[in-house]
Amino acid sequence: MFESYSEIIKIEELCRMLKISKNTAYELIRSGQMPARRIGRIYRIRKIDVINFMEAS
Repeated sequence: MFESYSEIIKIEELCRMLKISKNTAYELIRSGQMPARRIGRIYRIRKIDVINFMEAS
C-alpha cells in the first residue's frame, strides 16, 4: 500500500499518505490517535502505525 515510503516517516509524508493537512496531522498526534516520537523538533511516525490507523478507521 505504502511501499514507496520508508519505515519511519515525517509529518509531511503522513499528510501525503492520508491526504490531510498539517494541522490535522498534528491534531491526530496530540490526541494520541497517531503514535509518534518527537526527536528534537521533528516528529517521526512508524509506517506500520499509519497502516494500523487506516485499518481501524
